[in-house]
Amino acid sequence: MNWTKFGWQGITVEIPEHWEMGGLSGDYKSGYLRLDDGEIPRLELKWSKARGKKPDLQKVLDEYFKLVRKDFKKKGPSLNIKRNINLVKDESFFENRTVSFFSWKSNVRANGAIWHCHECKRIVVVQVIGHPKENIRDTTLRILHSISDHPAGYTNLWSAYQLNVEIPRRYRLDKQKLMSGYLLLSFVDGSRTITVERYGPADVLLKESDLESWFRSTYAKAIRGYGFSIEERNTEYDERIELDGSKTRIIDKMPMSPVLLVDKVMRRTSFASQLWHCHKSNRIFAVRVVLKGDAVKIAHEVADSIQCCPFRR
Repeated sequence: MNWTKFGWQGITVEIPEHWEMGGLSGDYKSGYLRLDDGEIPRLELKWSKARGKKPDLQKVLDEYFKLVRKDFKKKGPSLNIKRNINLVKDESFFENRTVSFFSWKSNVRANGAIWHCHECKRIVVVQVIGHPKENIRDTTLRILHSISDHPAGYTNLWSAYQLNVEIPRRYRLDKQKLMSGYLLLSFVDGSRTITVERYGPADVLLKESDLESWFRSTYAKAIRGYGFSIEERNTEYDERIELDGSKTRIIDKMPMSPVLLVDKVMRRTSFASQLWHCHKSNRIFAVRVVLKGDAVKIAHEVADSIQCCPFRR
């Protein structure tokens, strides 16, 4: 079984690469995520901000099991729940955490954990689900040992349908569209925006135009009012173009002193984009950054964090 790293709302975890999103709601403060394998749910994550320094985890778990019971009430036998079981022995798992483990059985089975992180103040519930006679202990342990409820660096990992991208932590998710032929993740930090998109199949989209023409047509509205330069940078794996520009203004045509000219450039809204056609995955990827500052640097960093064909062997 091949594994990959998955991230969402500051939480990262290693999962089998064939597990994909099956349910999603909420935001950074409070949310829910479910991953499926095409047959049954395999991993459920629920998180929220703790109220108080010592939250009652068992009370939180009571509310969680109410939802689980409601979900399984019409599907099969009642839940047989065990709390405070021994699951993880590695002491590092308990550092800066108050933790409790559980398991339950119905027409499926699950192992899980609930904890309060003393650093990020989150309460996280995670459970790994399997068939009634399936041994899921090893999978559970690998997932629990790999999971992190807050990032160590300055970026958050965001994952969806084999797309992994690193976004600066100060940006929050604003919009998302998760479809088979089109994927959008849009992030904001005040007036700053980072947009990551994936299109497919590329051979159909580019059947009657080259990459630059397709970009100009697809993003005509987004780039209106910007002046920019375009540079091609192709590799053996992809066809790539880079755009660097800024918003044109009436004041740009006025004569300026050197001091005012520097001030004008610093306050100018910059636009940068990385666009590439990945031949191996037959997809088009687009990263767009709009901000007052060095948009090119951020666009490069975000684009470089994306593997257009992550499971290529």
